[in-house]
This record gives sequence, C-alpha cells and structure tokens, in this order.
Amino acid sequence: MLEEISPAGAVQTDDEILANAMALGGSCFHSAGTARMGTDAGAVVDPHLRVREVEGLRVADTSIMPTLVSGNTNGPAMVIGLHAADFILAERTAKT
Repeated sequence: MLEEISPAGAVQTDDEILANAMALGGSCFHSAGTARMGTDAGAVVDPHLRVREVEGLRVADTSIMPTLVSGNTNGPAMVIGLHAADFILAERTAKT
C-alpha cells in the first residue's frame, strides 16, 4: 500500500498547498530567456549585452538566450562571457 509521507495531512487548504510548494519547490534547470537579448523594444538586453535604460549594467549569462540549448549550458555561458569581455574592452579602448 502506498501512502503519502510528507506533508501528509498537514497541508489542506489552497493557501497551505501553495505555501508548501513554494517552500519545497525548485528547478534543476538552468535559466534562459529571463533577460532576452534583441533589438526590439521588448528586449531587456541589447546586442552588446547592455541592460536597456540602465547605465553601466550588462547581463552576461544564459538568461539572455531565448531558449535553452539541448546540451550543457556551460559552453554557451562561457561564450557569452567572452563576448561581454570583448564588448567592455572595446568600449574602454574607444574612450581612450
């Protein structure tokens, strides 16, 4: 016979179920698409990884990708970081 171990009868109402899910829930997936890069007005980050309307802030992780890649995200994250470094160095060089 199968029976529930946790939270058993302690969670009954919708609010309790939601609170329990929020306390125990999580994701084993990498983030993607939370700070979309693009040239349209809906994009959070421009093609040089600069956050729109925020001076001096860039996003250089997989959150700029519209969707997750089918493989490991380590490679794409490293490439994004390398591009960010190139953009920063190019801007610094242009100012001097």
